[in-house]
Amino acid sequence: MMNPPDDLELLDAYSRCVVDTLERTRAGVVSLQVEAARPVRRGTGSGGGSGSGFLITPDGYALTNSHVVAPGGAVRVRFDDDTECDARVVGTDPDTDLAVVHLGAPRALSHLELGDSTRLRVGQVAIAIGNPLGLGHTVTTGVISALGRSLRAQSGRSIDNVIQTDASLNPGNSGGPLLDTRAQVIGVNTAIIKGAQSLCFAVPAQTARWVVSELLRHGRVRRAWLGVAARTVPLARRVARHHGLHLDSAVQLDDITPEGPASRAGLRIGDRIVTVDDAVVGDVDHLHRLLGSERIGRPTRLDLLRGSGRSSVQLVPELRR
Repeated sequence: MMNPPDDLELLDAYSRCVVDTLERTRAGVVSLQVEAARPVRRGTGSGGGSGSGFLITPDGYALTNSHVVAPGGAVRVRFDDDTECDARVVGTDPDTDLAVVHLGAPRALSHLELGDSTRLRVGQVAIAIGNPLGLGHTVTTGVISALGRSLRAQSGRSIDNVIQTDASLNPGNSGGPLLDTRAQVIGVNTAIIKGAQSLCFAVPAQTARWVVSELLRHGRVRRAWLGVAARTVPLARRVARHHGLHLDSAVQLDDITPEGPASRAGLRIGDRIVTVDDAVVGDVDHLHRLLGSERIGRPTRLDLLRGSGRSSVQLVPELRR
C-alpha cells in the first residue's frame, strides 16, 4: 500500500501549479489607465479610472470591466514588461460589467484562453491576477466558494450565474482574469463586497465569450428582455424522467420585474424554465444566448416546471434598454 503524500508534498505541488499558471499567463495580463472624458473641477479627484484586463486574441483584443472604461476618455495600457500603448474601446456591456478594448500594438501579443466555466466545481482552485491598488501583476489564490450567485451591476441590472471566490481582490483587480490550474480563464474579476473578507466575484467565462462575440459583431449587446433574475439549479433525475427531459439542471426564477414581459405572462418566482420554443435550456448562459435580438417583439413560448407540474406560457420579449 502506498503512503499518502504528506502536507509538504501537497503544498509544493500546489505552489508549482500556481507558479506555472502565472508564468504561462502574465504576459497577457495588462493594466489600464482611463482618462475622464471631460475635465473635472479642482478638488473632485482625477475623474479617471484604472483597472486590469487581459488579451484574448494575438491581434490586440482584450477583455476588461465596463466600469473600468466608464470614464470614457483615452485608454492607456501597460504590459508586464512596462511597455505601454494606446487602446480604443470597441464596446461595453454594463449589464454584465464587461468591455472589449483593442490595443494598438504593432506585434502579435501573448493572449489567454477562455475556458469552460460550466464545468466548475465548488472547492476548485482559483487564481487571480491583476493590479490591485496599482501594484502590477499581483497574484492571489483561493478556491471557488460558490456558483450561481446573482450580482447587481452598476447599470442596476442583475448579473446572473456569477462565480464567488475567496481569491483576494482589491480595487484595481477589476477586469483581470480568474484562472484555473490549466491556465485557462474561468471568469473576469468584477467586484468585492466592501467591509467583507474573502467575498469576491467574477463573471463566468461562458458569459464573457458570448458578450465578446456580440460586441465584436455589433459594437453592443442587443438582448430580448424577459424581466427576470434567474440562476442555474440542479434538476433531480426523477423529475427530469417524469417530464421526459434530458436535463440535469434548469433555470430558476429568483425575481420578476413588475409589469415586465414575464410578470404580464403570469410567471412566478420559483418557476423553472426548461425550454424556449422547443430549445432545451439547462443553464442561465444558454438562456441568455437564446434571447438574442431576433426574439425582440416576437411571441415566444416557455415551458416551465412549477411545483410538480409542467406548463407552457407565451410572452413577448422586449428590447432590453
